[in-house]
Amino acid sequence: MNTTTHAPTPARESHSDQAPQQGYRPALTLYHANGKGTGSAARFEVVPASGRRDGAVYLTLAQQKSVASGSNEQGTRQHATFDWANRLTVKLNFSDLCLMLPVFKGQVLSINEGKGLYHSSRSMTTIINVFHQTDTFPGTALDVSRKSKAGDDSAQRVRILFNASEAYGLGVVLEQAMGLLAFGIPRDYRPSAEVSATEEEREGDED
Repeated sequence: MNTTTHAPTPARESHSDQAPQQGYRPALTLYHANGKGTGSAARFEVVPASGRRDGAVYLTLAQQKSVASGSNEQGTRQHATFDWANRLTVKLNFSDLCLMLPVFKGQVLSINEGKGLYHSSRSMTTIINVFHQTDTFPGTALDVSRKSKAGDDSAQRVRILFNASEAYGLGVVLEQAMGLLAFGIPRDYRPSAEVSATEEEREGDED
């Protein structure tokens, strides 16, 4: 079963060279590594509304790349690593979160009766699903799959399973983020250079 682990924060794209506002950290990452190397990690990053541009939550998923090794006692402990270079990123808007939140909060079993969210760009189609499962590993699963429209076989899929407490926590923080997506934050806000990415840098990742 996947478990939440703590690992070093991966290198991030730069959004701005302005000084970050104290106390504001728009990114949350959950690492689920396992001994088989089949785990995954999920990062949620809030980009507040600004001017005429609506806000969004960028969801980035990465497959596990290596397993943990060594021991703490001998000082040789190495954390599991994740393949952020081949990440899968989707842009979630206000309406998307309105459909995802009831699942995280346990009010419904899945998005659109299991059909999920459908995102389409000029070159890709993406399906985003959140659903409860009660089989061998009960929890709330987040599954994202992306396929090229070019007709080739290139496809990408990442899945992560959240336990009950993680799903509850995600429901709480994403619900709180809805205000930022709709209305933004005060004028004296300056985005963090460490945890945000520009729209230009995102263009290749988002739908």
